[in-house]
This record gives sequence, C-alpha cells and structure tokens, in this order.
Amino acid sequence: MIRKLGIIFLLFLLSGILPACAMIKKEGSTSASGQKARASYYDFSDILIPSELTIDKKHSFVYSTSRLKVGILTFKGRVEPDSLAVFFQNNMPRDGWRLISTLKYQETMLVFLKEDLACIITIKEKTFTTALEVRVGPIEQASSQVKGSR
Repeated sequence: MIRKLGIIFLLFLLSGILPACAMIKKEGSTSASGQKARASYYDFSDILIPSELTIDKKHSFVYSTSRLKVGILTFKGRVEPDSLAVFFQNNMPRDGWRLISTLKYQETMLVFLKEDLACIITIKEKTFTTALEVRVGPIEQASSQVKGSR
C-alpha cells in the first residue's frame, strides 16, 4: 500500500514539473512565425519577466523619483533555473542592458549594467519552485569615487 502511494505521489509530482520545464524553454525563444514568447514588464519598463513567474509583493519594493526608479522585485514559479538564466541573457540586451558577469552553481547570479544603473538577477532553485530576485540600483561613476578619496 505504501509503495503504491509513493508511486502515485511521484507520478503526480512529475506531471506538474515536466510541463512547467517545457514551458520555460519556449519562453527564451521565438516561434516559427517570429512572435515573441509570453512575458511581461512589471515596475521596470526595461526588464522582461516570463509569464510563468508570479510576483511576490510581500518581498518586493520599488522607490521612484522623477529621475530614477530602483528597488527589488521578487518572483516565484515552476521554471527550470538554467532556462530562466538563458531567458535573461537573451532578453536583457534587447532592452539596453549589458551583461557584466555570471556566477553559477548553488544559485545563479547575473549582473547587468545600463547607463548609471546596475541590475542583479538572482535565481534560486527551491524544492518545488524557482525563486527570482531582480535588484535595480544606481551605480556611482568612477570619477566621483576618485575625487572623494583624495
């Protein structure tokens, strides 16, 4: 009886995970007709987020002024972490972001720069979901740092 329940649980688990993995792989590519994959912009109009992810408003905040918008957006969903990283590597440059560095293994961290902003994208695999954190903040220009240190 316990073995049957274990097999049923495993089948149930796999039936939910496999379709989610297949869906995110489609996100980073274009279809044969050339249409873009389904994704949305949230508070930052230059950072595209796959539609399989749901925003976690409790752990997100955005600060806006007339000249600047910074903050942290957190998301979760059933997506494959490596495919999610590829999604950002493909889509961020389309919105003017330049990939500076990538850290990978226990979690994936992508660092992008654009004008006077930095965007750090962190992807963490959890037990049944993947967590995404998008941090956007200002960067100081090197010349102001040198002047202040003299």
